[in-house]
Amino acid sequence: MTTNSSNSDTPTTAADAAVTAILSDSSTPPTDEAAGSTTTGGDANVAADSSPMAAARPTIRWGALVWALLFGAMAATTLWVLIDPARRDAVGVWLTTLSPLTAGLYAIIVVGIVVALFGIVGLIRRGERARR
Repeated sequence: MTTNSSNSDTPTTAADAAVTAILSDSSTPPTDEAAGSTTTGGDANVAADSSPMAAARPTIRWGALVWALLFGAMAATTLWVLIDPARRDAVGVWLTTLSPLTAGLYAIIVVGIVVALFGIVGLIRRGERARR
């Protein structure tokens, strides 16, 4: 422990003593007796220690995958339209001839799709939590 005193082997305050106690406890690894192993005999301990523990699998973030697919599809569609001048002009003409009612209905459909995606991602999250 680093302190400003000339003798840093002994803690000078209660806080230093608490830190020293915590650090000294964590520096020694636990033994089988401390972990609560009550088996006797060498073969039983070897068999218990050699059993493979189930490795924790990484969590797949399905919500992030859903949103990534949505944004990827939007980007691919935008690139598909912008690359060809004929498609770009056709989309421009379609947007200028769009009536306000149709534009509003399209906006409602887009909001509905986004709300449905939030619901799907929420259901996926609930299923992931229930599986754990």
